[in-house]
Amino acid sequence: MTELLFTVAQAVPVPVTQPGAAAPAAGAAPAAGTTATVGTAPKAAAGQPDTSSMISSFALPVLMIVVFYFLLIRPQQKREKDRQKQLKALEKGDRVLTRGGIFGTVVGVKGDENIAIVKISDDVKVEVAISTLDTVVTKAGGN
Repeated sequence: MTELLFTVAQAVPVPVTQPGAAAPAAGAAPAAGTTATVGTAPKAAAGQPDTSSMISSFALPVLMIVVFYFLLIRPQQKREKDRQKQLKALEKGDRVLTRGGIFGTVVGVKGDENIAIVKISDDVKVEVAISTLDTVVTKAGGN
């Protein structure tokens, strides 16, 4: 059976100069009170929060919300507003596409009930809710 031997190195303090103190000359011993052990950070003044970290901690989420608004939410709202405007202007003779993927021609509109009568083929007419119409493909005037 073999034995494993481990060696542990002793931690030695590393000289760290304080801001405003002169740097020690090469080979010279550090001045008293200017050394610190590795791993210690300078402490902030009591009662003063670090404003740069506070600003950066709020900046990223705010930036993400702004980007999401302009890339996702605002264009979706604009498309929905345009769709609602098209559907309110729905009239006889418009060619429409339903959300189910069926193309048809509007032959009548019951505005008080929000129902459109859509002609799918020569002898087939169906009543659909106007909210289930996806888009107006062509207007009655051919525009």
